[in-house]
Amino acid sequence: MKKFIIALAISSLCTNIGWSQTLDTNALSDTNPSVALRVWEVARHVKLSAAEQQELARAFEACDSEWFAMMASDSGIEAQATQRRYQKLNDKAISKILSNEQQEQYYRGVFNAEANAEGNAVADRLQKKYGLTDQNWKFIRIAFYKIALDSRVINKMLADKPAEAKKKIAALRKEQLATIEAKGGIRVDAEGKTVKVIKPFNPNSLHKD
Repeated sequence: MKKFIIALAISSLCTNIGWSQTLDTNALSDTNPSVALRVWEVARHVKLSAAEQQELARAFEACDSEWFAMMASDSGIEAQATQRRYQKLNDKAISKILSNEQQEQYYRGVFNAEANAEGNAVADRLQKKYGLTDQNWKFIRIAFYKIALDSRVINKMLADKPAEAKKKIAALRKEQLATIEAKGGIRVDAEGKTVKVIKPFNPNSLHKD
């Protein structure tokens, strides 16, 4: 129960999921409901103006039209090339209409659940294997949650610049692993598989974040 409460608190603090965002139903009143639903899947995570929602709806409609044309040309079979093209069209529409800040917020919302699960899995596995304290469980969970979340966002934002993305992710991983060592006195390898005790954990040495 204690770890569950910690995880829940971390999730609330580390993410900005836009549950309070709204869909402008007036602006999208003439939009096909299925397209409006796709706009909502973006707008639920990031605040979009009425004009941005309308522009996104038009872009998604164009994506769907091209997808249908590709399906028709392949006798109703969705080839891998069609899947890739459709995903690329959707990503392009989002990147064209949303600012970099909006895109980051949107993708953080999209990948939050996966990152939560990954952070918990690493922390649970290492705690069981090495008998770690709940405090060190928390440090590991936070670090690997941030690595998982921000890595996914970086890869999505820099999909056309893989070398730059790789460099940023390496720096991110190094920075987050350092926080585990600084706060908990343990060193975790980059893959989250091994733990080495560097110094005894001293809760009095923690800094208020």
